[in-house]
Amino acid sequence: MKKIFVCCLVSLLVINVFGQEDNRAFAQIYDLIERNNYFKAKEIYDLQKEDIPKTYQLVTEAFLDNAFNKLTESDNKISTLIKPENNLPDSLILKLYQVKVDNAIKLFDYKGAKNSLEFILRNFSTLLTEHQTAEFENSLKIWKALENKPGQKVVIKETNRMKMGRDRAGLNNLEIFNDLDTINFVFDTGANLSTVPETTAKSLGMEIIPADLEVGTITGAKVPAQLAVCPEINLGNIKIHNAVFLVLNDSALSFPQIGYKIYGVLGFPVMEALREIQITRDDWFIVPEEQTRIDQPSNMAMSGLTPLIYIDGKHYSFDTGADNTQLYYSYYLEHQSEIEENYEPENIRFGGAGGGRIFDGYIVSQTFDILGREVTLTNLHLLKEKVKESESVYGNIGQDLIRQFDKMTINFSRMFIKFD
Repeated sequence: MKKIFVCCLVSLLVINVFGQEDNRAFAQIYDLIERNNYFKAKEIYDLQKEDIPKTYQLVTEAFLDNAFNKLTESDNKISTLIKPENNLPDSLILKLYQVKVDNAIKLFDYKGAKNSLEFILRNFSTLLTEHQTAEFENSLKIWKALENKPGQKVVIKETNRMKMGRDRAGLNNLEIFNDLDTINFVFDTGANLSTVPETTAKSLGMEIIPADLEVGTITGAKVPAQLAVCPEINLGNIKIHNAVFLVLNDSALSFPQIGYKIYGVLGFPVMEALREIQITRDDWFIVPEEQTRIDQPSNMAMSGLTPLIYIDGKHYSFDTGADNTQLYYSYYLEHQSEIEENYEPENIRFGGAGGGRIFDGYIVSQTFDILGREVTLTNLHLLKEKVKESESVYGNIGQDLIRQFDKMTINFSRMFIKFD
């Protein structure tokens, strides 16, 4: 009864906003998109597309194209939709401009991202919460600082095979080098931007750009940061030009309680530019010259700069930099009775760069169906409260699941994650 009420309420709100009194399909799809469940939204859209007015077909496709990394297609549709003659409500125009910002960032059009953010803050301030305004203003600092910097370029001439090492925390490390230094970086799809401590930025000759930023961590805490652009670094025989890095104080990436320090994190913008990466159980990192082709629906999407994976009808964030899988509040709500009946409450420590927090939760077991193979993980941390208010995924998939397979392939062009 509660689920029915919530669905009806969401439908009524969307209908009220968009004036589509006879369009429940669009209301349902838009609600799923708002909750970052692009996979289910696409499934429903593909089935009910013809029942949706043409303008709102274009709206849906602009969002889904963005999520499935068809950035130019998404941007072209947004350019059509935001014309005054379409008479779209301001609330929807705002959402489209947010996607426009995201498209520009991923296309390394920093000036375009800056211009769209300024347009949002100038024209939609009355629709923004105080928190949203602060987030947009903080983001504007990044792209304003970078607006005249060249975009990232990656040169791949042949298949690359690199042996990864594991650091003290058990995380995969890749050797990054240029003429000035060689440093091991954590490979982390969960990092929205590549990140370094100040000492690494200096040793690799990065151009540090003062930006006075506040960066959100996995715990919801904020830490101060600056920006840097690295003229050139190498990953094997792959050359990466003008990569952007967040620069944190050394202390934010140091964990003296376990004698551990992160010297650099290679994040999504670099990984995505490689088009496809393969990682084997025996720690080989492969960037193939020719991409893999598979016959399966896309099971990867992007929420901003965060990769998502679709498993058992649920969407999770996908973080190769996380040693362990975690389950979140949405999962708890859906399985609350079963969890409370079978497990005792626990205090769960949840941490990352910037420190940690203690949450109420449980330690549970869960079986996942991965392309027809059942994988059971034990001692999973399940949180019974949100880490941050914007959280919508069911959890975060980490290395404990990845290591169950001989090889993992992540393709950023065809948007799939494949386990063998």
